[in-house]
Formats: sequence, C-alpha cells, structure tokens
Amino acid sequence: MKKWLCRTLSALVVVMMAVSAACSGGNGGAAATTTVPDSGTAADGSAEQPADDGPLTPYAEPITIGWGVQTSQVQQFFDGDTYENNRWSRLIKEKLNIDLEVAFSADITTDAYRDKLNALLAAGDLPDVFRWADRNFMTQAYNAGYLMDITDVFANYASDDVKAYQTSFPDSFEGASYDGRLYGFPYMNDNFHQAPYLWIRDDWLANLNAEVPKTLDDMVALAKRFTFDDPDGNGANDTFGLALDKHIIINNFGTAQGILSAYGEPSYAAGMTYFYRDDTGKITSPYIKEGMKKTLSLLHDLYAEGVIDPEFITKDTATMEPDVTNGKYGMMYHMNWGTWHPYNFSFQQSDVITRPYAIPTDEANPYKIGVQSSKTGDVFMINAATEHPEAIIKILNLYEEVCVQVPNEEDYLTYWDNEQYRLSPIYVGIPTELHTQELLDAFDKGSPDDLAGSVKPLYSQISGFADKSDVTTTGYGAWGQMFSDGADGGGSCVIALRKYRPDGAYVDNIMSVDQPEIFMQNSSVWESMMETAFTDIIRGDRPVDYFDVFVSDWLNAGGQQCLDELETLYP
Repeated sequence: MKKWLCRTLSALVVVMMAVSAACSGGNGGAAATTTVPDSGTAADGSAEQPADDGPLTPYAEPITIGWGVQTSQVQQFFDGDTYENNRWSRLIKEKLNIDLEVAFSADITTDAYRDKLNALLAAGDLPDVFRWADRNFMTQAYNAGYLMDITDVFANYASDDVKAYQTSFPDSFEGASYDGRLYGFPYMNDNFHQAPYLWIRDDWLANLNAEVPKTLDDMVALAKRFTFDDPDGNGANDTFGLALDKHIIINNFGTAQGILSAYGEPSYAAGMTYFYRDDTGKITSPYIKEGMKKTLSLLHDLYAEGVIDPEFITKDTATMEPDVTNGKYGMMYHMNWGTWHPYNFSFQQSDVITRPYAIPTDEANPYKIGVQSSKTGDVFMINAATEHPEAIIKILNLYEEVCVQVPNEEDYLTYWDNEQYRLSPIYVGIPTELHTQELLDAFDKGSPDDLAGSVKPLYSQISGFADKSDVTTTGYGAWGQMFSDGADGGGSCVIALRKYRPDGAYVDNIMSVDQPEIFMQNSSVWESMMETAFTDIIRGDRPVDYFDVFVSDWLNAGGQQCLDELETLYP
C-alpha cells in the first residue's frame, strides 16, 4: 500500500508541476532559447554554427556536460574506472575537450531511477542529458517546457552517418518527436529485442540427462526435476526449478510473460502498457484475458508444490542476480539480453553456460509474442536549459565513429565490448542484435569478408568463443555475443529470426505515441492493483477465480474507459 501511495503521489506531483510550469512561463513544449558562446548556436540549434565547427570539432576551452547515470550491478569496470572517471569520459575529454559530470546516478534495475527522474521533473531540475523509456514522463517534461527541441542542432551537428538513422528508423524518430519536431535521440532497435525466451542451465540439463522442454507440460516436469532431483549434485534440497520476480509480469526477467505468450496472449513485460486487438477485433489487454488466468493458475500450482521460491515476493531484478549467480534457479523466462545479465555472472564465476530456448508452447493455442511499437522505447533527452546541446550531439558522433563505423577494432573492443558503451552519456542502440542477419549470412558463407564496421569484430568474437582459438575472444563479452547472435550457440536473436518471426508470432503494441489521458493518470494504480491480485493468487491467499474480480475492478477503475479511448485513437 505504501508503495502504491508513493507512486500515486509522485505521479500527481509531477503532473501538477508540469501544468504549473506550462501555465507560468512554460511554453507548451517549445524549448527556451539561450545563446551558446563558443559555438554561436542557439540552444534550439536554430542559429548557424561557425564554419570551422564540425561534428567532431573539439572546444577551444573546456565545457561541462552533466548526465543522468543508469547504474546497475552488472556494469563492468576495468582498470579502476568509475562512473565519474572511465574510458569514455577520458576519450570524450581527449577528443572533444568536454568534461563529463555525473548529475545523478540511480539503479535502473529497481524503481530508483524512475523515482529520481520523477523527483527531478517535479523540481524542474533535469540533467543536461539522460535516457528514459517512459512516454508519459517525456510528454510531461515536454508540456512543462523542460525538453529541448533538438531538430536544428541535430541537423547542424550530427554526422552524416548519424543523420542516416532518420531514414533507417523513421518510426523511432517519430516516437521521439512532437508536432514534427525532434525532442530526443531514440535508442533504436528491432522490436524482436523484447521477445521472451526460456533460459536453462546447461549443467543441470546434463546432470539430470534431461531434454529441453518443448511444451508447457515439459517445462513443468523439468521445473519439478530441477527442484527435487538435486540437479547441482550437492546432496541438499536447495534449488528451485523456475525463477519468478515479485512483479510477475512487469520486469524484464523472472517474469511470467513466456507462459502467458504460450497460452496465446501477446504481452510485454512493462506493466499495463501493452494493448492489442483480439480475435473479435476489439482492443484489449492481455492481463485481463483467460490466458492470464491460466498463467496464474499454473504459477499457483508450482508455488504450492515448492517449485517457485517462496521468497519471490521480495525478489526483484537486483536481488535475484546473486541467486542466479550462486545456482539457486534452473530456469527463467527472460528477454534476449539474458546473455549479458544476469547470466554473465554465473559464467564469470564458474563457467556455467545458461542458454536461451524458444518458449515452450501450449498445444491448444498458437503462441503469440507482444512487442512494443518501434515508435516507443528509450530516448536520450536533452534539458531545454542546456547551454551546449551541440556538445551532446558531438559525443553521439564520436560514439558512432568508434563503435559503429569501427576504424580501429581495438578501440571497438575497448569502448563497446563488455557493455562499456553504457559509460557514454549518449549512444546508438546498435551494434547488437540488429546485425544478426548479417552475421548469420557470414557464418553460412564461412567468411567475414563481406562484413564492415562493427559487424566484423562481432564475427571474430563469436568465432573465437566457439572454437576457443583466441583467448581475447573467449571472455564475458564474447560469451554474451555468442548466445545473442551465434548460430551454433543457439543465440536468442537467432531464435527470433529463425523461429519466432517465421511463425508470425509477433504482435505489436497497438498503443504507441498517443496515449489516453486516463492511462497516463491511472497506469501506476492499475499496476499496483494487478501486482497485488496476481501475487495473492499465486501464493494461495485468494482463489484463482479472484482473477475475475480483478478484471471487473480494473475495468471499473478506468480500464474500460482506456480501452474505449484507444479505439478512438487507433481506429
């Protein structure tokens, strides 16, 4: 109840502050204009920059850019690096004479980052640049006049390679725009990035001489064996077959999303933000459908039998990571980036390989996988009061040159590999899974000769890991790439391209840029209602049929109004 109250009050405060700012000098989203002394460019980029100031021109005198840092326990640091002083901050200083300053830092694997941004939005004190995926937040910041219109500064300062993304990913750029003007740089990816997989430990499968599950019944049987048959061989009953996060369907890993998808309901692990048209042609939410009730019934049974950790109600992505590392769970539903975390920890600690498999299906239903519209996703936003917006675009250009164009493979491995790219305050959401098809074509040919830029070192990493031919390519980064894009390794992205996509399983979220007002007002309340009801059902505190009460309550709490408004917004 306290968590729900805090979220609700926070949301109300943000809305009130946004409205207040808009009415008392905020200009409905149009950014304030301030002169940039060194570049001669207005804060909205409208003034023409000096002729000798290009996409990568360093500043004659040092300037400072403050950024909001998404921290995580999985971030790798080398050679004494920190968020304040690292290989990217030093490169940016060396190449551009820009000093990076951590304006704030908060854990992205919990609510901490979201809560911090909401507080800063309410105070009107956002950092120069920050990354966030909440369209509701972005709209509030836009309406309050806190976001910079970067249309012209992007046109003036972005390199040709960076500008080309506007053509390659038009939907992503539309999602970062209002009234045709650009208010952020989108983190571009193919929406298969969000698909669920069932991740299973290799060693436990081998120890029990077990098969990879193909159906939900197979998954349940294996989960029980992983719980009761001593899969780790330590003689103790201390393992659980299936990991579950306390948010159940809201977080990125440990969710029930894969089970729901198997029951024929597309979903997305980001709370009550996903809507689609069902077989009747009506817009609905998967979390009020019969497939969700079946999912809860299955989880209830597994919990009652001891297959699910009874402490799941206290576990989120951060607190689950040590349990994954120490071998507490045998299987978990997770997105394609499980190869990067949390399974990098168990690999690093004991060389345990946990690999992705296509979700086990239910024979009575064609499986469906919900993915977000490519118009929505993370956006790098710039504060309207930032004195040097062009500096942030220059950093983006530098990232593009080093990590995407890759004139030097050693630099690529230094600044991108092992998730070092996250230490840059702004970056391009590739190269990762977007290159899977190119890599598969190269592996089919047995040659990387046709590959260019960042794809070539990815090929080397995967090949080196597969045959152990090069010690520099057999570490954490190579392992992560192998089980993301490696054909022989059964990479998650390979499954997406060769299984999910040909099966026609993907269903895009019908709600993209435009969101009903009732959704923006009530989404956090609905999320709390759902979490409470689903937890009670799984634990047996309420019967499975209580799901029908939850559905009725949700519809009466604005859910039906939201569905009706979505029908109008997306006819």
